[in-house]
Amino acid sequence: MRNFGWISLVASTLLLGSDRVELVGTHADMNGSTAYAGGNPVMLYQDQIMSAEEMVYDKNTTVVEAKGSVNVFKANQYHIISDYARYNLTTDKRYSKPYYMLDQASGNWLSTEEAEACENEIDLSSGAVSGCESTDPLWKIRFSSANYDTEAMWLNLFNARLVINDVPVFYLPYFGYPTDRTRRSGLLIPSFGWSNSEGFYYQQPIYLAPHNWWDLELRPQIRTSRGEGMYADFRFVDTLSSQGSIRVGYFKEQAAYAEKQDLANQKHYGYEVDYIHKAPLREWFGVNLAGESGLYVDGAWMNDVDYLNLQKSDQTQNVTSNQVMSRINAYYNGEDHYVGAYFKHYQYLDLANNDRTIQTIPTLHYHRYLQTFLEDHLLINGEATATHYYRPDGKRAIQGDFSVPVVLQTALLDEYLDASYTMNASSRVISFYGNPYSDDTNRYEQGLYAQLDHTFALSSTLVRPYESYVHAITPSVSYTAAGSRRYSGYYETFHSSQECIPGNTNPACEYYTLNEPSDTLSLGLNNYLFEDGKQILADRLSQNFRFDEAGSYYGELQNELEWQITEAVSFYNQTSYHHDRNRITKEQNSLRYNNGVVSAGINHYYTDQLLNNQTVYSSYWTADAAYQYNRNYRIFGSVAYDYREDLMKTSEIGFLYSRRCLDFGLRLVQNRRPILTNASANDSVNDSYIFITIVLKPVGGSEFNYKLSGN
Repeated sequence: MRNFGWISLVASTLLLGSDRVELVGTHADMNGSTAYAGGNPVMLYQDQIMSAEEMVYDKNTTVVEAKGSVNVFKANQYHIISDYARYNLTTDKRYSKPYYMLDQASGNWLSTEEAEACENEIDLSSGAVSGCESTDPLWKIRFSSANYDTEAMWLNLFNARLVINDVPVFYLPYFGYPTDRTRRSGLLIPSFGWSNSEGFYYQQPIYLAPHNWWDLELRPQIRTSRGEGMYADFRFVDTLSSQGSIRVGYFKEQAAYAEKQDLANQKHYGYEVDYIHKAPLREWFGVNLAGESGLYVDGAWMNDVDYLNLQKSDQTQNVTSNQVMSRINAYYNGEDHYVGAYFKHYQYLDLANNDRTIQTIPTLHYHRYLQTFLEDHLLINGEATATHYYRPDGKRAIQGDFSVPVVLQTALLDEYLDASYTMNASSRVISFYGNPYSDDTNRYEQGLYAQLDHTFALSSTLVRPYESYVHAITPSVSYTAAGSRRYSGYYETFHSSQECIPGNTNPACEYYTLNEPSDTLSLGLNNYLFEDGKQILADRLSQNFRFDEAGSYYGELQNELEWQITEAVSFYNQTSYHHDRNRITKEQNSLRYNNGVVSAGINHYYTDQLLNNQTVYSSYWTADAAYQYNRNYRIFGSVAYDYREDLMKTSEIGFLYSRRCLDFGLRLVQNRRPILTNASANDSVNDSYIFITIVLKPVGGSEFNYKLSGN
């Protein structure tokens, strides 16, 4: 039987305090202040474990020397391998040769000829670093020297050379990066590109995070044949219940480029604001109410659409529209009451100015939640809004809307049938101020409108279980009698003349939004199918019939279908059919397949509407597909096609090679983007790009794009 030796050494208080150094080995010997351990000994000190073929520990100098197959583990931080190591346990100075370290948090490894360390600072000689497997790394960064701060988790490399499959591809005299995910200031992943019309493109994001409650990202960019500019994002968390961001941007075109492209503006600039607060009354004003309060801000302004186009090199990620809507919503929601204030501002980029655009600043909203009486047979609630319509040029208005529905309901036929009667009393009042931009001054008089409607409704919910399915059907029928109406002032004028029909451009009709009274019969039939508690089919069918003094009219027949055909296949359809025109006026279809390896979808959106007695239709197709060949390779593509305009809006095909330490992607992208020119506010440019993405995990990466065609 082998003898097992144990030596437990307690250092003096002067040197190591109460910390204990323990050596465990099959061969152990003590000679004065020096302890020797052989036979693959293990040393335990604080949160470190060291193993080697043999160790020597001097109690007086507190120096440990380890030789042969040295392994050092520091709790949840790193693993070091070397042939020789010397540790001073008092000064925390360390030396290893050669040196291999695996960072347990990031998966990075370092390999150098030798390393010297003191506390959290490690100085490294020439070597390599990588996030791939150490036996045959797909990529590595060689360096002449380096230093690593294990506390700040930051690695500095000097004379860094990126090597992929043993082929040098890039050199930097200095390169530094973090080895963890802690927020810190520094440079983010840059973007590069080339275009025949715009020249070389370079964007270098700069990230500033001096405090944990806010950060700032600056994104200067240059397009050598077009111009230069910068975008900035300021993000903040001002309370535990709120956060926000502010983006500003500016880009200046070179005169030659702006003239060649006939751009309406040589400078593009704008801003965007997002903010959400989930408890402003409590945290700002110290008001502790039982309900909840909130504030939501989503605002933007820009001088033209190129402010959006220039934000990113991949312009398919930019959401562009000729209409920019800004909103501010504030509310208090209690058990019985809801109070809100809403601001909406519209900016149309295809207009020279928006002085005649009507803005709603603000709308004040009050809602009284449902109150029940007579054992829930009588229900009453109330609604009131006041809206201020404002514009710099033209008539402005203040409009009030009031509604009080009273519902009487009961169950019949042993609760198989639900019956209800609703009396809805509502009114609207409007007054005007400001100067009109037409000769209709005398028609902008104060107006009052009131109505009283009556609705009778029957509905039922029938459920039948089967062996593995449950079927639910909910038929419903309701009849609304238009009841009485009262018009005065502004509303009487335009109700009598019948001139404010859809499409009328008379400025005085801008505030006339009343629907002519009519009796309405509504039929509905909903079907639901469940399997093992999951909904696999939902079909909602509805049809309205209108009756007024001119006769009877069919409303549009509408149907909505959601169908989970199999676990991998789903289908969605929404259809509207116009009886008088004998045609489908709206249809949306979506068919998707996803089995975890292959995913694909095709969508079609179609509308056919009458505007000023002219047919206006649109037909838009989109499709996408992806194939996960194995855990490393993914192939994907997508298209968006406007059938009416015969235009390919966007198309993309590419692949992504992904491993634990590397992402490499290649995409061919076509995108049609809007621009504002002197000739038209609705011009567009068709661009084609090649995007190459390389990400060295966890170091970082970059994206390069080459524009094949376009302006």
